[in-house]
This record gives sequence, structure tokens and C-alpha cells, in this order.
Amino acid sequence: MLSLEQAQSEILTRIRPAREIETVALDQAPGRFVAAELRALVDNPAFDNSAMDGYALNTADLAGHDYRLPLAGESSCGDMPGALRPGTAMRIFTGAPLPDGADTVVIQEDVKAEDGEVAFPKSVRPDQHIRRRGEDFRKSDLLYAPGRRLTAYDLALISSAGVSTIPVYKKARVLVVATGDELVAPGTPLKPGRIYESNRLATLVQLRQMNVTAVDGGTLRDDPDALRALLKSNADFDFIITSGGASVGDYDLVKQVFSEIGEINFWRVRIKPGKPVAFGRVGESTHFFALPGNPVSSLVTFKLFVEPALIAWHHGTPQPLELPAVTANGFRRRPGRTEFLRARLQTDEGKLTVIALRGQGSHMLGPLRETNAFIRVDADSSGFDLGDVVAVIPLTLDVS
Repeated sequence: MLSLEQAQSEILTRIRPAREIETVALDQAPGRFVAAELRALVDNPAFDNSAMDGYALNTADLAGHDYRLPLAGESSCGDMPGALRPGTAMRIFTGAPLPDGADTVVIQEDVKAEDGEVAFPKSVRPDQHIRRRGEDFRKSDLLYAPGRRLTAYDLALISSAGVSTIPVYKKARVLVVATGDELVAPGTPLKPGRIYESNRLATLVQLRQMNVTAVDGGTLRDDPDALRALLKSNADFDFIITSGGASVGDYDLVKQVFSEIGEINFWRVRIKPGKPVAFGRVGESTHFFALPGNPVSSLVTFKLFVEPALIAWHHGTPQPLELPAVTANGFRRRPGRTEFLRARLQTDEGKLTVIALRGQGSHMLGPLRETNAFIRVDADSSGFDLGDVVAVIPLTLDVS
């Protein structure tokens, strides 16, 4: 049985990354992965300009005019002013071009303007309140390397650099299937021995939040022939994700069928919850994950294994976020497996604190109402006490 780190390394080693590239407009790029170097097409700023509303002047003119200069002209945004006449000052606004001949800007709060003249303080120095051309980035500077997953902040930068379209890797196509004779859809009358299926929906939602093409493959009964037919007829998918059937029971057929028509790299990991998880490949390019049928285990293993695999497939570098937080309660257990506790991460007087929620049984979904993080308990740890610092994996940025 592999450790968590061994399983994650095995997955990343065996991922066969995307090859196809497409070009998209900026508004279609959030969440996509850059497929070629993005370089600036212009300087930023594009010209010397004022950082404040005020007056542009040449500091060499001040002493000879007793720090009073006549006002001559104006520079506003979108205009190209003429050159500054020697011995004068020019009205200028934030973002407006600095006129030739000016070497500083004095903000309007520091001057006194009346009767066509402006009085300046003797503290004026060159290069005040000026944004110089190219001080942010220059034309042809590298903005982003391949593998960058784009955010709205990235697109603000890219747009300001004059770039209008972006080469990105095509979205992964992912088929999601639930297996089990006991599963029925919500809204269907529940007969004895049956349960409502929830893993497929949660997996589809998480995939779509990652901006991949997620296809609902429905629910299959515990029938090896039906599963074989489904897998063989969907070899064009980049990933197939099933829930259920990855354990060691008589009806856990997913592992059996995958091993017949594909390659299983591992099927158990020393974690809790989520030990019965399988990973492998069908054909040359279809990766598969068999996630546990237990809903909490399915959520945990998606976060730990599927999410980084999809990032790597798009040529990104998985960088899971872990934060230190102070515990608001204690938790004790027998060492053995790396465990992920459902938890509530919050701020308390500017400090991150975390509560291990009651009801950690892998069959218990009620704690998900408050879950916004996992506490990681390492395999050799027996737990933690109130006030200890623990490693936390946030599931959302909302920790209020």
C-alpha cells in the first residue's frame, strides 16, 4: 500500500499531458492553461505620465523665478501636449502625458495658484510623482510561461500589454460514472436497501469549477459487461472517473474490469478516509481514477489526487496550499494512516484558528455543512491538543 506522497508522485509521473492547443479570446481564458510564452506587445506605462493631479515643470526654472511660474497649457488623459515652454508650469492630470521639458510634477495640494501664476514650495525635487515609460514592463518582456493557469488578475495584465488572444491547452474531457446496484437518483422513491447517489454530482461540479469538460456518464449497475462496454466505447476521453467499486468486496468490479482492459498503477493508499482509491490508464491516453463509493472519501480523494492530476495534464504545476492554524479543540487517534479531518477554518482576532468538527465517520455527511478545510494528521501522529499548530488545507477562501 502506497503512502500519500508515493501515490501523488506516481500519478504525476504517469500523466501524459495535453498536446492539443487552441487560441481563445481574453474573456474565454479564465481558468485555462497557457500553452506558449506570452510577451508584452507594448511598454507599460506607454509614455512618461503623471501619477497625480498637479503641475508639471522643470525644477531648474524655479530658483530664478522665486518659485513662482506662469501657467501655460494643460495636459489631460488622451491628449498629447506640446512641449513645456521654458520658465512656465503646465496643469496636468493623473495619467496624462508628461510634456517634453518637464522633469517633475507637484501635486495640487502643495501649490497656490492665482492670477495665472503658480507658487511652489522650495522642497520641490526632480522626478516627483512621475510614472516613467516601461518602468512596469517593456515591450517583448515575458509575462507568462507555458503552464500558467490564468486568473482575472492575469488577464488584467495581459490586456494592458496589448495581447488580445491567448494560446491555451485544450480542456480535458472527463467522463464521470457512478457504480452500484444500491444507487438511485434523488427524487426517486427509496426502496429498502437503496441509497441516494451523490458522488457523481459532486465530482461533476468540482470538475466544472476547474474549467474542464465534464460529461455525466450516469449510474451503472454492478455488471462487469456493462462497465467494459462503457470504458471501451469512451476511449476518446482524457480521464474517466468512477465512484464505487474500488475496494476488495465481491461486488467491487471497477478494479477488476480496469485491470482486464487497462493498466492499474495502484489501488490502495494509506490515507483516511479514502484508502480504496485506484489510478491507472486505459489505452494510450485515457487516465482513470476509481474513487471510493463513500461520499466523504470520494471528496477527499478528488482533492488529493484528481485535482493535481488535471493540473499536471494541462502542463501546470500542482502547488497544494497548506496553512498553519491554531486548533480550537483537540483530537486523538491511533497512528497508522495520514488522516484528513473535516474542519472549520476561521479568523479569530486576526489569527487563523481551526475546529475539528464532530462526526468524523466517513459515512457522516452532516459535518459538510460547516466544512471549509481539512486538517492533515500525519501517519505517525496520535493527534493534537487544544492550542497546537496544525497543517490545514483550505477548501475555500472564505474563512469568516
